[in-house]
Amino acid sequence: MGWQCMIEGYELENVRMDRKKVTNIEKYGISEQAIYFDGKYLPVSVIRNVVVKPSFYFPNHCCGKGIPVFKLGIDYGGEKPVVLMMENEKNVEKVLYMLSESGGQVT
Repeated sequence: MGWQCMIEGYELENVRMDRKKVTNIEKYGISEQAIYFDGKYLPVSVIRNVVVKPSFYFPNHCCGKGIPVFKLGIDYGGEKPVVLMMENEKNVEKVLYMLSESGGQVT
């Protein structure tokens, strides 16, 4: 699978080697250099801020009971922040820890 960088000019030199170091957390891959999701990756070096907000997910856009989730809003300087949705609070804490250890700005 060819991974595409979200920001032109910040491509990783060797994505294949970095992918071997990924920790899979829910449906996202996190390494020291990037966050991988949906065939794209966001280099950790461009992350300006990460904000966590509790929210609800409504499958099939139904009006019934929603599933409690956490949304991680990742500001990287683009038009819209990247939003990662996670169900488990411990996984959110793990992602925040990994990003802070890699030099990302976390609030």
